[in-house]
Amino acid sequence: MHAMGIDDAYRVERVLAQGAGGVTELVTLDGSGPFVRKRIPSKLARRGVWATLVECDCARLPHVEATYEMPDEFVVICDYVPGENLEQLVAARGHLAEKDAVPVVRQLCEAVDALHAHGIVHRDISPTNVIVAVDGAHLIDFGIARFRVEGATRDTTQLGTFGFASPEQYGFAQTDARSDVYSLGRVLGYLLTGVSPSDAEKYEAALADPALVSPAMRRVVARATAMEPSARYQSAGELARALEGEKVPERAARLEDGPAARPAPRGGSRPKVLIALVAVLIAAVAALVAYGVSTAGEKGEAPTPVASPVDETHEPDAPDPSGDLEGVATGDAPESASADVLEIVESGWSVDVQGYVHYGIALRNDGDAVVEYPTFTITGRDAEGKVLFSQDQTLSIIGPGETVYWGSLAGDAGMAPVTVEFTPVRVEDYQLMASGDVPSFTVSGANVVEDSFGGTSFTGEVTTVRDGSAGGGDVALAVVLRDDAGTIVFGSVGFANRPAVGETTTFEISTYGDVPDYASFEVHAIAW
Repeated sequence: MHAMGIDDAYRVERVLAQGAGGVTELVTLDGSGPFVRKRIPSKLARRGVWATLVECDCARLPHVEATYEMPDEFVVICDYVPGENLEQLVAARGHLAEKDAVPVVRQLCEAVDALHAHGIVHRDISPTNVIVAVDGAHLIDFGIARFRVEGATRDTTQLGTFGFASPEQYGFAQTDARSDVYSLGRVLGYLLTGVSPSDAEKYEAALADPALVSPAMRRVVARATAMEPSARYQSAGELARALEGEKVPERAARLEDGPAARPAPRGGSRPKVLIALVAVLIAAVAALVAYGVSTAGEKGEAPTPVASPVDETHEPDAPDPSGDLEGVATGDAPESASADVLEIVESGWSVDVQGYVHYGIALRNDGDAVVEYPTFTITGRDAEGKVLFSQDQTLSIIGPGETVYWGSLAGDAGMAPVTVEFTPVRVEDYQLMASGDVPSFTVSGANVVEDSFGGTSFTGEVTTVRDGSAGGGDVALAVVLRDDAGTIVFGSVGFANRPAVGETTTFEISTYGDVPDYASFEVHAIAW
């Protein structure tokens, strides 16, 4: 009750961001401020990281004013840093000259060094998570930051921003300080070229252009972003010295010999945020382990009847059981199998009062091989057809002939689109695998819960039928709402710890924004 009283004392000026990982708001308190208030679902909160940030005396990191617990949320109050993020800066100015880009990255090195001194690995250093203010660069968004765990061979969850995340963030090894160094190097390359590393061909061509990047700076970027962590700068401090022109000697280092970091506190929550994944190959790895995703869903009726019942002829087809990978021969990925094998078989969306798009889609793999990191693009346009936003969403894996459902949020506040398009991203050869161990789940007891504040949650239980190697040990639960014609009108996602085979766990999918009128809903479970 005390926390709720504190929470009510803040006045919301506007919503800065909203998604599966929570809501970020600009707030004031009795005329003072503004402050940033982050409302993080309790299951996703990294309480130890936020508590440690209080100890970090670095002007480049958020200053935590307060934290408190709400019934279903962990709330953080930080100081507000006015400015634009690097993505906005590059969009407005194009690439930066070295004299402008280098100070930004050196300031980020200062922030990252302070984090590493307290054992924290950020894991999501990307253009949207760097604010450039009057006094320089500030690193924000600690949604997937973690402590380095001594003795672990890889991270529990595989997370990051496409093009900027290090190779080890995708299951090959545990992240450490050198993982953040990799991301800093990618940010440096992005600033110098104006091209996102997610577009590998254009990025590499721009990085090789002497009119954009000097040979000396190209060598710094190359070493910072080496595939093997031991070949990189071993700390953000070393990268900063290299940017100052100092020669940093190379030294042999094993992956497990990363910079010292204290173990994570016991009892911390594991993150289940919605992330963008990237498929990479590590030279030392002879073969990749195939990850798998299978869908399982349960349908329910809306709590309030609508004018007409759901038309059974418009119900979506059940996921194709041929997506089950049992019996598929083991072997290497097919040669030159890159193709447009992904298909959006149905989709739908609605816009809330703030202008955010809430969508649901069904993505099918029409090929005969497992697809790792299937990706689709969400594009919103205005009445004239001009692009308002374009965002990529990456899932884990889709088996051959399999259909998976996903629901989430896209767009920007105050920029409601007139049309929204969903386009699969072409699958490349390195994403294809001939076999895989696909987890499967069943969802039961799906229910709708309305709270006293007008919020809507979808609850139930999920059971693991068959375990597999896909994902990081969690289950993503996607809820899809349909109107009386069977058309998708809304989607959202929640997360739960993946139970052992034959065991069951509960879940709750909390929705943000206005839920439109709907006649039926479904909950689908996929590995995450």
